[in-house]
Amino acid sequence: MIAKLSGTVDSILDDSVIIDVNGVGYQVFISSKLKDSLVLGATLSVKIFHIFKQETQYLCGFEDEQEMNVFKALLGVHGIGVKSAMSVLSTLSIEEFAMAVASQDSTALNRTNGIGKKTAERILLELKDKVLTNMKDIKLPNNENVNDAVLGLVSLGYQKHKVLKAMTKTLQTLGSQASINELIVNCLKEIN
Repeated sequence: MIAKLSGTVDSILDDSVIIDVNGVGYQVFISSKLKDSLVLGATLSVKIFHIFKQETQYLCGFEDEQEMNVFKALLGVHGIGVKSAMSVLSTLSIEEFAMAVASQDSTALNRTNGIGKKTAERILLELKDKVLTNMKDIKLPNNENVNDAVLGLVSLGYQKHKVLKAMTKTLQTLGSQASINELIVNCLKEIN
């Protein structure tokens, strides 16, 4: 299985890029945010999530583990495929996606090309439910914003204990009345 590719940008296509690695061209599907930053002939190194389907394979490239975790979480939602998941990553930043999940804001996901109202609601429901199931053992402060921020960060693939440690530091700095957005942004700074 391919986990990482480093090479030269050979071609930039609509939804993918051809990376030349020692004379072999690999088509890698990437977000439009990453695609827009590329230049032909530049060196590119991406983490790869290799997907095998019945009749085809996809190499999906990401700048970091965080982006790949969001992509994997999206693929776990019923009815979301490679193109839809990449479309979400192309439209929303990781922080915006975490905010949408934490606050159950379907309008943020509706801005994504190919994601309608029902699909957006399904993404939010399935990701939040999945997170709640995995967090039964965690004692959260009795504060809705804190709970939603923690759930959003864990849904992005961050380890529970790291999120809680970061949240503790964030609450000392901002206080418990901070908005979900402030909590998520500051926790991400603490985690990274």
